[in-house]
Amino acid sequence: MDGVSHLSVDSSVSTDFAEASPLDQTAISTDAAPAAAAPDRLQFWEAEHTRPEFEQGGEENSDLINVANSYLDRCMAHPYLPVEEIRAQQFARIKELVEMAYREIPVYRNKYKKAGFKPSHLKTYDDIQKIPVITKPELVAAFPDQCVNRRFKSESLFPTRSSGSSGQTLLIRVDYDAILTDTIQGVRQFAMQSGNDYREQDLLAHVYTVPWWYDSIGGKYPTAFISNLIPPARVAQHLRYLAPRTLSLYPSSLDALMPHVDEFKSTLNLAVTHSEYSSKAQRQEWSRRLGVPVLDEYSSEEATRIALEMPDGNYYVCEDTVHLDVLDPVTMEPQAPGQSGIAVITNLLNEAMPFIRYVQGDYITLPVTPAPSRINWSQIASIDGRLNDAFVNRDDRKVPAGSILDATYRWMFDCDLHLAQFEIVQTGVDMVEARVVLGAATSQDKLHGSIPHLEDLLSICLEDKVRVKEVVLDAFPPKVGKRRPIRREMA
Repeated sequence: MDGVSHLSVDSSVSTDFAEASPLDQTAISTDAAPAAAAPDRLQFWEAEHTRPEFEQGGEENSDLINVANSYLDRCMAHPYLPVEEIRAQQFARIKELVEMAYREIPVYRNKYKKAGFKPSHLKTYDDIQKIPVITKPELVAAFPDQCVNRRFKSESLFPTRSSGSSGQTLLIRVDYDAILTDTIQGVRQFAMQSGNDYREQDLLAHVYTVPWWYDSIGGKYPTAFISNLIPPARVAQHLRYLAPRTLSLYPSSLDALMPHVDEFKSTLNLAVTHSEYSSKAQRQEWSRRLGVPVLDEYSSEEATRIALEMPDGNYYVCEDTVHLDVLDPVTMEPQAPGQSGIAVITNLLNEAMPFIRYVQGDYITLPVTPAPSRINWSQIASIDGRLNDAFVNRDDRKVPAGSILDATYRWMFDCDLHLAQFEIVQTGVDMVEARVVLGAATSQDKLHGSIPHLEDLLSICLEDKVRVKEVVLDAFPPKVGKRRPIRREMA
């Protein structure tokens, strides 16, 4: 996952918790029974007055159960299919998506016609390389009329957004079937990364921006949510109460939890990091201190899960979720194994807003010789670039970049801001600049009126009062490589 406005849509449960100060022992006891005996919904927000309002669905959960019953076994078997069958399924799906995009999505149709490409050119798997790539700025400019599939009703689509380490906001729409499939594939992810030690009664805790799409699959595979804006000591208390078996969070958030691991590590069997860069050495050190494997998830909002680090230490591309190419950034031809290249992905799930041969912007390297494995998905040798800066509070505690990024997303989501681009820069221990390029329908007055909410969110993160200075720009100056939207410009 890559910082996003995911919202839970399961209304079959009714109990949630907002963060209190000090910790409200009437609602949360650190000596309470494990989460299996707790209320069905466990949501821990940073504060009641900053908690967003969102509409929860009701009937969708029965659809999820039906999809799980029909798809889970096939989903679990896919990584072990013969390579030829995996590629045949990928090619058939990509051909289907390209034909749909050519027929129904103007930004793709216009691009393909200009390049002289037609869907009929796809005759073999290798012909995928003939499909013109598309970039984030092209989709930003095309949103929504030119890139969202009109055969979907807007009210039936799930909104999210992406900026990640690029700092350029792309609004995204996801169709319902893609959400259902993605949820089932999440079960497979944690089963595989845990070495097949993920049971349907095990609790998964997300330390994240907002809750996942669903709290459970008909009561099985339950999930809990802890706002990533809550200071680490408080997060550790919530984890002690929840007693999760699996923990999913940003690397920077896990690093911030290290002083508190003894409070919650006893029930864990796996921790999964995502959305930010972390080194294998870092994950191994965290693993040593937690006493359980700490594995990485390479993902983005545009692509969902791209690759998973497995217990054998290798990354495997989720090849029924995405098709991945690694291209030379100059020639845009396939990069040689062992050489770093730019990631180009095709999302195989989302038909509402397709991402077909989309330039992800990350740099990765394919292995010269893949490691022997029962898993027949393609492997990645290394992920070479995603790194943000942490902020520092008055006590010299590093506040994870992921928490600051989450606060930024929450600010935009809660205040209904559309920012074409942004940078959140710490210029002093209590001073932050929000440098923005305004998007459509967002006035400077609206931005100004939203600043107190951003100050509230950042003050919670840094545990002290923070002042935010707004800086509105016509455009950011060009930079080589990715811009770091969350960074520190102070000693």
